[in-house]
Parts: sequence; C-alpha cells; structure tokens
Amino acid sequence: MKNIELEKALLGCILQDPSQMNVVKSWVPSHDFFYSDFNQRVWLALVKLDKTNEDIDLNTVADAINVVDTDYSPLYEITGFVDLVISPKKSEGYAKLLHSDWLRRKLDKQIHVLSKTIHDDSKETQVILEDAHTTIGNIINLQPAKKFDMISLLGKTMDSIFNATTLINTGIAPLDKVVTGMTRGEITIIAGRPGSCKTSVSANIARNLVHQGKKVVMFNREMPNTEMMKKFMAMECSDINYSNLRSNIGLKNESIARASNIISELYDGMLYMFDDIRDMEGTFREIKSINPDVVIDDHIGLIEHDPKDRRDLRHKIGDVTRGYKWLAKAQNMSVILVSQMNRNVEHRNDRVPRLSDLAESGNLEQDAEIVVFTHYPWVSRYGDDGNSECYLQLIVAKNRYGNTNLCEVGYYGNSCLVTNSEGEAVSKANSAGSGIKGTPF
Repeated sequence: MKNIELEKALLGCILQDPSQMNVVKSWVPSHDFFYSDFNQRVWLALVKLDKTNEDIDLNTVADAINVVDTDYSPLYEITGFVDLVISPKKSEGYAKLLHSDWLRRKLDKQIHVLSKTIHDDSKETQVILEDAHTTIGNIINLQPAKKFDMISLLGKTMDSIFNATTLINTGIAPLDKVVTGMTRGEITIIAGRPGSCKTSVSANIARNLVHQGKKVVMFNREMPNTEMMKKFMAMECSDINYSNLRSNIGLKNESIARASNIISELYDGMLYMFDDIRDMEGTFREIKSINPDVVIDDHIGLIEHDPKDRRDLRHKIGDVTRGYKWLAKAQNMSVILVSQMNRNVEHRNDRVPRLSDLAESGNLEQDAEIVVFTHYPWVSRYGDDGNSECYLQLIVAKNRYGNTNLCEVGYYGNSCLVTNSEGEAVSKANSAGSGIKGTPF
C-alpha cells in the first residue's frame, strides 16, 4: 500500500510539465495522499505555487519546499524525480494507482479503529454498525467525482444537430429513411433465420460504410474471412458470380484481378476482419486498438464464454450486449450485432419475424436502439407468394427514436448486392444475362 518510486514519478511528471497539475488535482485530496514525508512537502510546494500562479520548475519548487534539515538539498532530490518520468501524460494513470493505495491505507487504519470498538462492551452493537457504515461511506466519498462540463456538452450537441456527427448511414436508402441512420454509442441488431440474407445485409452495410470513408471492423464468427471476402469481390465486380467464386467455376482472371485491385485500393486500412477471435476479451482488445466507426459482429451467439460460467445463455448474451453498449459509448462508435432467431417464426403461416422471435429476445431487445429483421419470402415461403427472388424485406421492429416500418429493398444474390429497390436488383440480374435464377444466399 505504499509505492515511493511511483510517488516520485507522479511529482516528476508535474515538474516536467506543470499543466499536469490540473490533471491530477482531483486525485490528490490532501498531502497525506503521499506516504513519504518529503513527497508530501513537495506536493505542498506545488500547491502553493499553483495557487499563486507562480512558475513551476525545479528551482521554484526547491525553494518553496519546507526543509527541516538545512544540510539537505531538495533541488538534488527532485531532479531525480524528473529522471523517473517516461511521459508526463502518464500522470493521471500514476495518480489513480496511488489513489487506490491511499484509500487502502485509510481503510486499514479505520479497520483497526473499528476492531477496537467491537471489543468495547460499553458500546451497543447498533452504534458499532452505524459507525462502521459511516466510516466505509466516508472512505467511498473520498473518490473523486466525475466532472461534468455543461458548455462542452452543449457544443457537442450543437455539432450533432447541425453536422450530424453522431449519425452513420447504412447506405441502404429505404432503411435509412426509416431509422435516420445508426447512432454512435448505440447498438443495432440485424436478425433473421438461416438463408434470410442477414449476413449479406451486414456485408452490404460494411461495403457502403467503407465507400463513405468509415472505418469498419467485422468479426466473422460463422464463416471464414476468405468466404466473406468473396462476397465483397462479387459486390465490387459486376461480372463476378458469387456462386462461381464458391465453386471455382467459370472465373476470369482479369475479373478477379480487377476486384482485388478495387478492394486493395478502397478497403485497405478501412475494413478489418477477424474470424479467429472467440471471446469478448480478445474482441474488445482489437476494437480498442483499431478505434473503428462501426463494429459488425456476426454472430454473437457463437461467442465463447468461460467454461466455468454455468449461467443460462440469456445471461451470457446479456453480458455481451451490455459490454458492447458501454464500449460503443467509450469508443464513440456504432455497433451492429447479427443474431439468429428462434424457430417460432417457422410455425406461423406468414413467417414474418417479430421481436419475440429473437433468440434470447429479452436482452437483445432491451439493449438495442434499433432492431431490423431480414425477411426473404423467396426462401421462407419457397417462392410461392408471388414475389421474385430479387425481393427482400427489412423489417424495422424497434426504433427508439422513430417509427417502425417495413422497408422493401432488392437483393441480387449472384452479386450479393442489396439494392434500394426490387427493380434495381432485377435490372442488374438482366444486364448480367443471368436472369434471376439460382440465387445463392
């Protein structure tokens, strides 16, 4: 509970960069924060100079230190403090660590006092309990309060209003018209049954974001990165058939080279894909390292948890969504979580998804601002409802800031493209000379 060298490093940060005084003030409530008597006197000297707006440097601090021993050289001692500094910007980190040590010392001292009280038969048990509660409460209150800056918040809000800095469009016009884009710091759920194009929809959003200049991270838990890349190649090059890519049939080297060049030019440094990260710890570590605008996790039901965690899956999913919620705010990014649906939808005649069909629906529905279902009638109704295989529905079942609605879009499977209308998808199919048969998912 004492770290004299860390105390010296903290004071050295301030001596090297006096602006760090404002950074660490809230973490140092009193001079006894420092365990060393000399370090306490250095801090008091810094506080004195700061209050009187005097320059803080080695000489002024050495002169302001109250030295009892006249043969002692404070200048020589504090010069060594500066030598311990790696970077002045580490001052707050040092202060937080020392603050924890200081609280432990306070707690240790109070526990000894309480221990003596417990054995004092003249005091009632209720009084002892109240004293213990008060003591612990006082120690908890010694932690610095989080600062709130109204002016800064107003500035960010005005920027959000006039410059739409918090909104990120999906690039699918009918969907953006309903949800007005995704919001930084919040979660969007894309869910559907197998074969309902949910992965293709998320891949199209990733592509659109990259074309907008946004940085995207994708966690491909269902398929390898190479298979996801085939989708992007098909989307970027109109004469590449996705099913041919998968089967390695009828491919032209020049088409593959053209698609590769486009992806190299546009996607490098903008799209990051991982297919071998199993847990949340590794997932969050990569996100913090890359600092993207949008994260797409496909899909969260495959995230692995501690084998010792015997809780029900819905509680584990709840941990995932809450973790993503806080990380989205901390990183100022938007999160898209791709999820499966339960089989309830298959027992209804219309087979149109509902919120109750979400796998582990309680947590997903609660933590998400937007929930979008992908409904592909060609698959769910086996093409018997009169709709073509180029017709896809995006059902906005939850929208915290607006209306819910059904968005009718197009889907051209041979290119894995989600278009703004069915007609546009049909046109792409006809221009490719492939008609609308044999659509892969």
